[in-house]
Amino acid sequence: MYAGRDGCRGRRRRRRIHRVGLLRALFGPSRNEIWRQLSGEVRGQFHARGFFGESAVQARTGDWIITLDTCAQGGQHGQMYTRLRAPYFNPEGFRFQIYRASVFTGLGKALGMEDIEVGHPRFDGDFVIKGNMPRRVRRLFDNPRIRRLIDAQPRIHLSVKAHEGWFSKFPAGVDELHYQAEGVIKDLPQLRTLFDLFAEVLQELCHDGAAYQDDVRIHTRRLRAPGGRIEDTYLIWEGYKPRRDAAAALGRLGDPAAVAALASVLWDADALLRVLAIDALAEIGHGDAVRPLIPLLGDRREAEGRAIQDIVAEALRRLGEGDLTDTVLAALRGDFTGLKARGTEYRAEIIAALAGAIEGEAGQHAANALAEINAVEALPRLREIVRSYRVPEVTERAVAAAIRKLEARASLPRAAAAADAPSDTLPRAAREPGPDRGTLPRRSRGPGG
Repeated sequence: MYAGRDGCRGRRRRRRIHRVGLLRALFGPSRNEIWRQLSGEVRGQFHARGFFGESAVQARTGDWIITLDTCAQGGQHGQMYTRLRAPYFNPEGFRFQIYRASVFTGLGKALGMEDIEVGHPRFDGDFVIKGNMPRRVRRLFDNPRIRRLIDAQPRIHLSVKAHEGWFSKFPAGVDELHYQAEGVIKDLPQLRTLFDLFAEVLQELCHDGAAYQDDVRIHTRRLRAPGGRIEDTYLIWEGYKPRRDAAAALGRLGDPAAVAALASVLWDADALLRVLAIDALAEIGHGDAVRPLIPLLGDRREAEGRAIQDIVAEALRRLGEGDLTDTVLAALRGDFTGLKARGTEYRAEIIAALAGAIEGEAGQHAANALAEINAVEALPRLREIVRSYRVPEVTERAVAAAIRKLEARASLPRAAAAADAPSDTLPRAAREPGPDRGTLPRRSRGPGG
């Protein structure tokens, strides 16, 4: 009797289920099943790569992304390895590696690292530990939880891998915490322990194990890390969020020690980071923030839907520099009265703000303002703008006129300072002794002499 198409499909499905069940009975759960379950336990994401592709698990901890996957060494059909990776900011260049004494023996001798005992006899006996900063290595492995998590691994080779050279995808200062073991690991408790180990080691490496919410020093380090992303098969490092979080935290903490670090990112390519740094400097409220902020008064680029100029003007007013701010903004509208009346305080920063505005819509007024205050310091910038042909014709004419005036100003003879005159050309005081008389020719004596 003909069963029909649906009946055939049903029989094929039952046979497929039977084969899967048989394979499961013979070999246990598949890697994908275990790794998918792991991704739920670590609050991560499971990436399936097809039937023959390599799957992966990714989870975030703090500022870092931990990636679990497999790789083959020796070609497509070579030895398979399970690996975990987590890029992190490592400006000190700290390197270490650890492996069981019976595995990888001798590896690392050519890496400029020395064997180190960390002061825990049984641990020192079971593992080979190498590093380039012995004190840092001992501090790292003095953490009892790290030692327990490492000890729980039947196979381990944990190290910091440097990414250097022309073909590295990593920004300067970013290296990778790296774990590798032979075979494909499908033991769920072991995999969970590895994720816990990575989280603990990263916390120790980057934050000295401290809770960093209120630590200015740690937030300053986070802020100085590079931005951008690192993508391999997956996104494995994302530098924007930690820096932005750090800028906001430094403003909240209000410590003047953070001013220099925040000032260093005021011209960063990440527009949102710039806004957060400006707001943080205003929130800290320290006078040292004024100088780095003033040049931004000439920046009309937008961030978060607002001009940087407007954001920094508000910040400077919060810092008590409303008059200065109004004077610079008035000059950019063509009113130079207040600017000409100002003294020399913040002169270099005001000139930088005006020079920065030349390529914007206020370019003509900015060039005229530089000429009005005789800013010969701006001549290199003005000449560069003329050569670049990047400004409207009306601004170009104003820049050319400013250059002529400032060059004439710069060519005027300079009043000589007292120090400029050599001492041997100065007139001598009347009472100063004359030449040695013993050197004068003697009068000749007569015969009766």
